[in-house]
Amino acid sequence: MKDIFDNVQFGDLKLNSRIVRTGTWETETSEGGFLTPDIYDRYEKIASSGTGLIVSEMFALDHKDRFYPYSTNMNYRGFIKDYQMVTDIAHKYDVPIFGQLAFFYYDDGENQKVEANDIAQEGIRKLQAEVIMAAKKFSFAGFDGIQINMGNNFYLARFMNPYFNQRDDKYGGNTENRVRISAEIIKVIKKTMDIHVSCRINPWDARKDGMTADESIAIAKELEKAGADSIQLTARTISQIYDKGEKHPFLVYVEKLIDAVDIPVVLGGSLRDMKTINDVLNSSTVEYISMSKPFVAQADFLADWKANGEGVSVCQSCNNCYSKKTSTCFKF
Repeated sequence: MKDIFDNVQFGDLKLNSRIVRTGTWETETSEGGFLTPDIYDRYEKIASSGTGLIVSEMFALDHKDRFYPYSTNMNYRGFIKDYQMVTDIAHKYDVPIFGQLAFFYYDDGENQKVEANDIAQEGIRKLQAEVIMAAKKFSFAGFDGIQINMGNNFYLARFMNPYFNQRDDKYGGNTENRVRISAEIIKVIKKTMDIHVSCRINPWDARKDGMTADESIAIAKELEKAGADSIQLTARTISQIYDKGEKHPFLVYVEKLIDAVDIPVVLGGSLRDMKTINDVLNSSTVEYISMSKPFVAQADFLADWKANGEGVSVCQSCNNCYSKKTSTCFKF
């Protein structure tokens, strides 16, 4: 029987549990981007409570990005020093930690919001260099890995999606070409740095002519071939695991993905209680579960779950923390 608090292997990393904490917004920094005692305290609670792996709040690529005001700044002068303290906190409890890079727009020097169809290959090289430099900064700050957000509607997600990418060069067309911009980044990071590369992807796109579930699996295989160490799926609500006796379609997809690749796959899905999570673990091939909003509501809730052998998050799934782009809970 699998349990969320099993010690497990995650590629080359050892985890104290199957729970991956994934951050989103960061709104508690001080002027200039410096970290505050509240942020350090948050990480202390998360790391000490039984979390297996920490994925940071989102870091924007530059100050012109759409979500920069609600993201973490990695270009201020105190970045390395501040985040060495964060990674030291995680490592004190033997918890690996990844820096999450997510950007919605890209400024190629001529257009602050250049899209996938319009960016020239020189701009692609510039973008790739900036992502690789971000990985180097994460490494200097003591992060064990980088999570590149290629999911939701972020820039690299749009590049991989045929709905947005109709290029006719080597960065457009078939699946391999649309993944190429990301695959080339991964290859350089893995060749030049000793850090884990996690790719966060969408399971599918419901829009007409968008990415299908089968293509999402093909994308994951291309990312693995490039050197990606793990895949994390963006959340889809799976609180209702069974429908009329049948397994939820998202879990069917996840099991196909897990079977298709030889690297860890992390499942998201708005799960809020220990029993349901263990039911998912023991009724499927899923090994790792991502949680986000429950950590906003109560950063150390896993300690209670572990002590009691059961538990339900106080998070009420109101989604205010996400929609209002804040790193604090409105209710707790």
